[in-house]
Amino acid sequence: MRFPLHALAAAMMLAAAIPVLAQTPAAPAAPAISVAPVARPSCDKPEFPGRLAPDTRIRKWSADFRVYLDCVKAYVAERNAHIEAHNKAAKAAADDYNAGVKEYNEAVKSLND
Repeated sequence: MRFPLHALAAAMMLAAAIPVLAQTPAAPAAPAISVAPVARPSCDKPEFPGRLAPDTRIRKWSADFRVYLDCVKAYVAERNAHIEAHNKAAKAAADDYNAGVKEYNEAVKSLND
């Protein structure tokens, strides 16, 4: 069985083109996301002295517990401030990305006009 010469030439050209097609550049790898550990609050929670403890000790525990709660509230407020700052930065980056995509799409569209 004989192959026509033009079919053989076409097969050879196709075989030569396959490695070129296979060598498309790889997409850049996404940067690794690292999240810094978040410190736990350094608030010392006082231990309840028991209901049989003297009133002075219970009052002291109550005052210390209010200090503890204020410390936890301050920690939460600080964490929320960090979260808000990170959210604003992420939104700004997303807005920049969207503007860049829009600019790119308009540039590509102008090439086709």
